[in-house]
Amino acid sequence: MPWQSVEHVGDQSPYVTSIIMHIKQNVPIIRDNLASTRKYFTQFCIKFTNSFIPKFINHLFRCKPISMVGAEQLLLDTHSLKTVLLDLPSIGSQVLRKAPASYTKIVVKGMTRAEMILKVVMAPHEPSVVFVDNYIKLLADGNPETFQKILDMKGLKRSEQSSMLELFRQRLPTPPSGADSGPSLSFSAPTPEQESSRIRRLEKLIKKRL
Repeated sequence: MPWQSVEHVGDQSPYVTSIIMHIKQNVPIIRDNLASTRKYFTQFCIKFTNSFIPKFINHLFRCKPISMVGAEQLLLDTHSLKTVLLDLPSIGSQVLRKAPASYTKIVVKGMTRAEMILKVVMAPHEPSVVFVDNYIKLLADGNPETFQKILDMKGLKRSEQSSMLELFRQRLPTPPSGADSGPSLSFSAPTPEQESSRIRRLEKLIKKRL
């Protein structure tokens, strides 16, 4: 998809429809064959999601450069996939069971990260300090490589990226003394309820455009 050339936000993209179709066709068969050992089906759902979400995020990073409208469309696609993944354990079933909390937590955490990546891409990169601070707050990721992937998605020139990366390193909070140094930060990302509210506002905006 030429995400830089997307001119309007519509319904979910064809690739999302295809993914959902495959899930609806295959997951019920797997569940039926594991009906007598439900814990194994739960493990299947967890393993599938732990494999799917990182691959999806890696493919998001490959969507570069991307326009504001393209990012909005991908955000809508991400929300559609998140909804399907949350329903994965009972999809196509006559008996509606609440998904295990351990599974739901994985989906919410992983897909919220995907949504945060797209929200950062949609944000203006000027003023630079505001953009960098917003990135650190939303993604809580101190890895410069991840930050550079975001800049690539925005289509910034290498000269612009160099100054932004330097600013990023300067703005990273200093870890407490005695703490292990690493890319993880202690910022809290928006709650799933806050993100759901934002998605609903986006969907209303899309309907108005249509």
